Amino acid sequence: MASAVAYAVSPIRSTPFDAARTFAGGIVAAPVIGLLVGHIARRFYYLNRPQRFWVALADLYLATYLLLATDIGHLVRGWLAHRNVESLQRLLVVEPVLGTIFGLTYTGLVVALFPLSYFNHVLIGKAWKNNAGLSGRQTG
Repeated sequence: MASAVAYAVSPIRSTPFDAARTFAGGIVAAPVIGLLVGHIARRFYYLNRPQRFWVALADLYLATYLLLATDIGHLVRGWLAHRNVESLQRLLVVEPVLGTIFGLTYTGLVVALFPLSYFNHVLIGKAWKNNAGLSGRQTG
């Protein structure tokens, strides 16, 4: 991952503005994607083990897809170049889905990122459970 980012921002391949434009959509969308995944993970504590496994894995792929789909520069350049519905569909659906599948599965990143996703879901689930327990308590 680090080598891909280093290659993308290297001065040989691009200018600093090109490098910033490459990651701008993901940087802007990352907090919203994090909130969405956190919202989904609220009930993680109440799931059984197989359900936890699949939810954490699905959320990892969902977050990756959303990060790839928010590449505004790529989307605008592709739309301006072709100006048809098929190109927009390809830019919003096909390319991010293929990028997610190839980027996580075939490179093996899922092996490193899945445990982090699972652990993150466990922490969010426990925090929500503890928060619900505290708010349900009567003081007096």
